[in-house]
Amino acid sequence: MNQKVAVIGTGRMGSALAAALLNKGFATTVWNRTAAKTDATVPVGSARGEGYSRGRGASGCGDLLRRPEIEPALRGKILVQLSSGTPDEARQMQSWAGPLGIEYLDGAIMSYPVGIGKPEGTVLYSGSEELFKRVKPVLLAFGDNATFAGDEIGHASALDVAALIWAMSAMMGFLEGYIICEAENMPVERYMQLVKGLMPVLESLVADLYARVRAKDYGNTQAALETWAVGPREVIGWCKAHLVDHSIADPQLLLIEKAVAAGKGQADFAYLYEVLKRV
Repeated sequence: MNQKVAVIGTGRMGSALAAALLNKGFATTVWNRTAAKTDATVPVGSARGEGYSRGRGASGCGDLLRRPEIEPALRGKILVQLSSGTPDEARQMQSWAGPLGIEYLDGAIMSYPVGIGKPEGTVLYSGSEELFKRVKPVLLAFGDNATFAGDEIGHASALDVAALIWAMSAMMGFLEGYIICEAENMPVERYMQLVKGLMPVLESLVADLYARVRAKDYGNTQAALETWAVGPREVIGWCKAHLVDHSIADPQLLLIEKAVAAGKGQADFAYLYEVLKRV
């Protein structure tokens, strides 16, 4: 297969991708709207691409490539999109690429730039499985966890968005808890130990949610939604008393109150799936 690779965009992530390709011996060209940003990668062996669109603003990779003066050069090429995006945007890119003879994979990077090129580097891909297997030797330059997410082009982005909301919610909750322990003059190391100890419990809770939502079984619960409502109310009360932002707990309580108002106060926490599905 063709070992020549071009990286479009040399911010932190793009530079990390280019460096990983170079480290694996791939002939790599880098391009960026602001040419000076390629300086960090050019000295270590990459070539700088002279862009015919330099100086013309574009909001993303899709806008940059979907131009009459660029499209002919992409015919017969393989395009792997690794910019953050939505499943709908992935489908739009595929609809554009197919008629032009551009083979297209959509990707979602699940690692920080520092993890790119290392064994733990994780990137999800969706589209043609045959194409994924064909270019996998290149994709493995970014990390050992080059994972095929499905042949529906939007699946990589969908998993990325789903994982992002889960991870950010947990991380924000951790920060709020840190603030509470700190304000109460409790050693934050004790809080960290508690969080670590709760990880298996959290895994069990998520597995139970998964099973209940699949079965649409929201009864026979150990803790009804009316009981769960106590948690965010206590957090909000504490935050108000200590002049701390309570924006994390507010929507949690709102969702539970919606369910209670609908007569589902004795339902399991998993019933919030039904609340979240409706605007």
